[in-house]
Amino acid sequence: MNGYLLSVIGTILLSALLTAILPSGKTSAVIKAITKLACLLVIISPVFSYIQAETGTSNGNSSKNLSQSVIQTDESFITYYSEMRIQNAQVQLESEIKEKFGLDCRVVFTWKYDKENIRIIKLTVQPQTEISERQNSELYEYLTKNYCSEVVIE
Repeated sequence: MNGYLLSVIGTILLSALLTAILPSGKTSAVIKAITKLACLLVIISPVFSYIQAETGTSNGNSSKNLSQSVIQTDESFITYYSEMRIQNAQVQLESEIKEKFGLDCRVVFTWKYDKENIRIIKLTVQPQTEISERQNSELYEYLTKNYCSEVVIE
């Protein structure tokens, strides 16, 4: 902003100085018109810069303008949100197992966050009571089919 104001003030002062020291005559009118045009162009130059930035024809400066408008991610927020989402999924799966199989258990997800999504790598189910071999195999089959990850029943 300071550079813009200095260029406007400098152009106006230069044109005022030129028109003050110019002798009257035919060339005086032409030079006055040129200085008025120069002042006008300096004043409206931000409009041209804006139009170039919007159309992307700014002689290599478009990447500079683009890099300033890119949204930076907050890694700590993403990690917190991912952890909360995993905890909610664990609680939901615990209630689903209790509802379908009648088992009280604790569920632990081993997960990782890659660029766009959360991936569950391993599902660990820790039943609170002893379960039969048939329940174990049914639970294993159900979790493997619906959650597409490694399943461990302890």
